Amino acid sequence: MKNNEKDQKNLIREMMLESEKQDYLYTAGNYWKYYEKNILKQIDTNILSKFRSWQGGSGVGNIQSFGGGSELKGRSFLRNFHPIDDDFNFIDNSTFVRKYNSLINKILKHIPFAKYLLIRTAEMKIYYKNAYASYMVEKYNLIKSMDKRLVDISDSSFGINESDLVYINGKVYTHRFLNQLKIINYIQKNTKFDSIKFVFELGAGYGLLASALLKLNTKIKYFIIDLAPTIFFSEYFLSNIGYKVFGYRQFIKEEKIDLDKIFKDYNVICLPSWAMNKLEDFNFDLFINVASLQEMEKTQAYNYLSFLKKNPSKYIYLNNLITGHKKTTKENTFGVLEQTTFESVQKYLDSDFKLNTKDTDESDYQAIFEKK
Repeated sequence: MKNNEKDQKNLIREMMLESEKQDYLYTAGNYWKYYEKNILKQIDTNILSKFRSWQGGSGVGNIQSFGGGSELKGRSFLRNFHPIDDDFNFIDNSTFVRKYNSLINKILKHIPFAKYLLIRTAEMKIYYKNAYASYMVEKYNLIKSMDKRLVDISDSSFGINESDLVYINGKVYTHRFLNQLKIINYIQKNTKFDSIKFVFELGAGYGLLASALLKLNTKIKYFIIDLAPTIFFSEYFLSNIGYKVFGYRQFIKEEKIDLDKIFKDYNVICLPSWAMNKLEDFNFDLFINVASLQEMEKTQAYNYLSFLKKNPSKYIYLNNLITGHKKTTKENTFGVLEQTTFESVQKYLDSDFKLNTKDTDESDYQAIFEKK
């Protein structure tokens, strides 16, 4: 998927138009409908190849909602700005501000009160990025202490502005990538990890966990199902970091999707949610869902999980909110109309899968189920 910017954005529009024709079970639920419009506006007004440095924040509808955007300058919930957004660089990095702060710094030796005259945000950026880098090193060392093999792999710089990159031992790492390594460590400890060859991830964001698993084990074949426009970014990211991806253009030419046949030629398959109707039988070794079952209406979540009853995976890894996402009583407002809780998911899976392990952290859970 290395076409020009115009073609790529036209492809997203094509996906969205096709999405609108699909059965409710395969479209955005109330939670995502609230976000969708603003995300599409952001796509239209930004350069795709820098999507991991776009401005972002939760609760307002932008690419950070599915893992993209700048993590260095991610905005707080429902805030439309960050105090060190790149928009302010023309002020903070200006010759006048640098010389002015330098002058105040010299005066401070003699007049301590002068510190209240500093233009503090310009100075704060340096401290903030250094603190962020230090935090990354601490997290890197924590992952290394869990399993030093995990840090043999690293993130890609694709999609990130050079000024936002953090290097550790000459490799690029991001906070989000290190979080994926923590997930992999959990899966490794609670499954026969070396036997896993086929992975199905429902709702993969832009494919960061997929990239980590593919780097860690080059024999793995990876299948991703997601809503548009998110599935575009999975295909876009993974193809641009070197994986051979069967994506939307190939999908629309096929009457049936034979995964076994496609995997002989491709590392990764990225398909929109409604592709579930085209899939032929295929058994995966591991099914993954991180933070998207919680965003679905319960009937939609059950519809996707029904695939596992027909095509059971050996293992299921889930990481979501225990009680599901915030509930709302009105359509087109923030939240879900019917929550998908851990209890409801476990009850749905109970006839075919046993719960192997479960850990909770405040409002979240991660769990491994195994086929009975």
